[in-house]
Amino acid sequence: MGNRLGRACVRMLEIAIVACLAVMAVLVFGNVVLRYAFNSGIAVSEELSRLLFVWLIFLGAILASVQRAHIGFDGLVERLPMAGRKVLVVLTGALMLWACGMFLVGGWAQTRINLENAYPVLGISYGWLYGVALVFGAGMALAIVSNIWRTLRGPEPPELTKNLGDRILEKMPDVAADAPHGNHQGDLR
Repeated sequence: MGNRLGRACVRMLEIAIVACLAVMAVLVFGNVVLRYAFNSGIAVSEELSRLLFVWLIFLGAILASVQRAHIGFDGLVERLPMAGRKVLVVLTGALMLWACGMFLVGGWAQTRINLENAYPVLGISYGWLYGVALVFGAGMALAIVSNIWRTLRGPEPPELTKNLGDRILEKMPDVAADAPHGNHQGDLR
């Protein structure tokens, strides 16, 4: 059940990120075309694109944390015995949870302060901008707690980061299976 819920949450993050990026692309491209071709524009384009960009960045950071895709320096950790690795994962996780708590407290304060303020053109509350700190703090905290839990539960701590080369090698069988069969050498005629 928990694994299925986790996959569903990751899928929702991916969909939200793609939606933000798609809407931003359409708004910005449409606005450029309208300005240069028709000397007009979409009034809400700039404000909405900026808001979606902020959400895109923070949601992407949560997704990268869940997928262990953030840049990490684990040279020291890999030289430690298993007990030392687990202690460092728990220690760094605790520090990151503290930072998530700061995001939650600060994000809540900023959201409350800015609920009455509205974007000039878009007309929605600035609370939507600062509310992303709440989503980020909670999402990152869940990802960190999951990482700590897997570390303490398992015989070996999971990789803190995943090497890009290892990710490519993992996907190679899937790519090879999807590739069209047949020899296409010499088809350059």
